Amino acid sequence: MIDFGPDGYLATVKAIAAAARRWFADRFATLENAAVSQQGRELESPIEKAVRIFSQPPIPDDLRKAFEEIKNETVHRLRNLLHQGKLHGYYFDNDRRHTISREFWATAEADGVLELGVYWPFGRPSRVYEQWPNYALFLVQSEFDTLLSAEPTEKRSLPRSKISDLVAALRELGGLPNRQAQYQALSELPQFREFKITRADFRAAARHLPRTGGRKSRQESRR
Repeated sequence: MIDFGPDGYLATVKAIAAAARRWFADRFATLENAAVSQQGRELESPIEKAVRIFSQPPIPDDLRKAFEEIKNETVHRLRNLLHQGKLHGYYFDNDRRHTISREFWATAEADGVLELGVYWPFGRPSRVYEQWPNYALFLVQSEFDTLLSAEPTEKRSLPRSKISDLVAALRELGGLPNRQAQYQALSELPQFREFKITRADFRAAARHLPRTGGRKSRQESRR
């Protein structure tokens, strides 16, 4: 793994970890929670922790498949962005900075390059004893951060602690004609856009509200 990077640049291994945390927050949190505690882990930043999980995932076998799916989806998405020219890959030799062509990312030669964080300008050697020039691969930090914030993310599950906020929002939406209209309006509220509000979440919140007209309860029907 590349530990050093010029100011303003981000090693691609760290870029994969940061993108996975952003795009697949819920699923990645599951991986983090499943990771085996290691010495000094509490001193790690979120990105350092993510890099460690991606480099040597200390997770049970039954979660390994989920880990691989997140990693593969993240790499595939980054390669598409690089091929589209929305991101750019760079390497430094002894003379200057070089930009990797966008066309490269659509070829088989690009397989595994982002994950390794290494680029071979003259192609990857086919024999282990061959020593061909290779260089650390970087993205521009500011370009990556801007794109990361603009790309759509996988919505997180609504935490139980947010149900009270959901109840309060439902009270404010009491003037809407029916529950379906309220459900749709809730999902568009700024405070809930990052969450995936399920029907179960909605019903849990609605149970805290008083009944208003419409269908009667069984007890009321018997009277």
